[in-house]
Amino acid sequence: MNILLELINAILPAISAIVGALIGGYFTRKAQHDLLDIEIAKEENKEKRRRETEVLTLYNKILKIDGEEMLVVHLAGPGNEFEIDIFVKKIRPLIYEKFHIVHKDIADLVRQIDEIIAACNYYEDFTLEDHQNLVRIYFKIISHVQRHIENYREQNKIFHEK
Repeated sequence: MNILLELINAILPAISAIVGALIGGYFTRKAQHDLLDIEIAKEENKEKRRRETEVLTLYNKILKIDGEEMLVVHLAGPGNEFEIDIFVKKIRPLIYEKFHIVHKDIADLVRQIDEIIAACNYYEDFTLEDHQNLVRIYFKIISHVQRHIENYREQNKIFHEK
């Protein structure tokens, strides 16, 4: 019986040390894993903010051009003419430079304008109806850009007056 007691007394500290080391190791690993998850989430959030800033800067440039250039010319009578050259030279390149990060609705509308312009170039004719469609889509782009900027302001509580 004394031998068993001595054996237990000799083994018990070793077993306690091993169990303690395992438990300590588990919690250390868990803490490191949790910290890594937090760091990854921070980096992902930084990247998301960077992309948001890029796309908002693009939208600001589009609105600046819209304010400085006359893309829609009002004709005598019921029609409007869309200034295709200004769109193609100033707005379209900006959008396609960041096309991968613009909102889908904006990308779809730009592609619609591209399709109309391509068809008109193919037939070598721009009708009043073509211009009206281009104007309608262009105004949608501007409206959607403004809405995306406003949504950003609301989500981030930036200069929002009620």
